[in-house]
Amino acid sequence: MDLAFSLPIYIIVVLYAFLGAAIKFIDQAYDEERYSRKLANVIAIVAGITMGGLMALDSPFSTAFYGAMIFSLVLARKIDNRAFLAGTLVAALTLLVLWPVTGPVVLLAPLIIFILAGFLDEVVDDLAQKAQAPKIVRWVMLYRPLSDVALVAMMLLGWFPWYYLVPYFAFTFAYLAMERLSWMDTGSVMRDFLSRAMSMIHVRP
Repeated sequence: MDLAFSLPIYIIVVLYAFLGAAIKFIDQAYDEERYSRKLANVIAIVAGITMGGLMALDSPFSTAFYGAMIFSLVLARKIDNRAFLAGTLVAALTLLVLWPVTGPVVLLAPLIIFILAGFLDEVVDDLAQKAQAPKIVRWVMLYRPLSDVALVAMMLLGWFPWYYLVPYFAFTFAYLAMERLSWMDTGSVMRDFLSRAMSMIHVRP
C-alpha cells in the first residue's frame, strides 16, 4: 500500500517546524544546559515518533531527507547524548513498524546526495567554529548551505516538487529561532512586559 505524499502540506510544514525546534532544544539542553534534560528526553521520544512517521507516510522526500539526516549525524558523530540516541532509535523503530503498511519509496540518489551534503555541512560547521572563523562565516555554516544547494539542485532536476521548500525552510527557521531563545531571555522579556503593563495601570483611591 503506497501512501506517498498523502499528508497535507500544512501538516508537513508544522511537523518539520516542530522537529527543527525540538532538535535544537535537545542540543541546547545537553550542550549548554539551557533547558531541562528530562524535558529534552521526552521531546526526543515525541520527535523520534514524528520523524519516523514522516519517513513512512511522506515518501520519497521525507524518507530521503530524514533518513539522510540520521546517517550524516552518525557519520559526523553528532549523536552524542542519550536524548539524540533515543530519538534516533525511536525514529528507526517507528519507520520499521509502519513500513509494511505504508510501503515508503526510497530514492537512493537523493538519499546519498542528502547524506553527503549533510555530512559536509556538519564537518565544515565544526571547522568554522573551532578555527574561530569570522562571525558571518560561522553563521552561514550554521545555516547548512550545502544541503540547501543540494535540495534546489534536485528540485531543478524534477526529483521533488518545489512546494517542499516550505517545510524544509520551516525546519531550518525553527532550528535557528530555537538557538536564539533562552529561558533567561524569555523571562527578561516577560518581566519587562509586566513592568510596562503595571506602569500603565493607575490605581485610584
